Amino acid sequence: MKRSVTSLLFAAGVAAVIFAGTMSISLPVGAAEKSGGASAAARDSAKSDGALFVEFVSVLRHPRCMNCHSHGDFPRQGDDGHPHTMNVRRGPEGHGVTAEKCTTCHQDHNLAGAHMPPGAPNWGLPPPNMPMIWEGLSDGQICQSIKDPKQNKNRNLDQLVEHLTEDKLVMWGWNPGKGRTPVPMAHDEFSAKVKQWQVAGAPCPAESGKKAETGTIP
Repeated sequence: MKRSVTSLLFAAGVAAVIFAGTMSISLPVGAAEKSGGASAAARDSAKSDGALFVEFVSVLRHPRCMNCHSHGDFPRQGDDGHPHTMNVRRGPEGHGVTAEKCTTCHQDHNLAGAHMPPGAPNWGLPPPNMPMIWEGLSDGQICQSIKDPKQNKNRNLDQLVEHLTEDKLVMWGWNPGKGRTPVPMAHDEFSAKVKQWQVAGAPCPAESGKKAETGTIP
């Protein structure tokens, strides 16, 4: 009888040890799973509030883009964004005024030589009724403006993505001619990021996003 009681007590003790060990192992695993879920949720949240747009907005802020999307009724030049030296003005359609038309110097391709007139099809500024000025805007404001048909020449999202990734005037930024700094992000990488943003529903960053400096071009 004593042996039976002793055996039962011993078995109960072993079971208790095994149960305690199981609990000590399972709890950290559960915590790790919870932590992993929280990280995934944080990533999803970042994407939903416009993180995908932030990944490529630096291209839109680059001088090759911003020189035609800055304040003033004139184009800018150089990495410092100084006003066009020929005193060119936007004009009624964005292609200059009177004899100072963009096509007077700019063709549909870059002219050979350092700092020679650059060129691409449809060279010019956005028209005055839709100037598409991004200078001084936050990331979220730029995002909203390029998606707004009243500010982007009535483009829907598919047309906007096509414009950003395939339009020859936009693509000029990666091949601006000798003596000019091209857009630093590879075009394939930029296109992929834009299309990822489109697939996600083209979310925009919160209004607390980064703002461009006013008065200078980054």
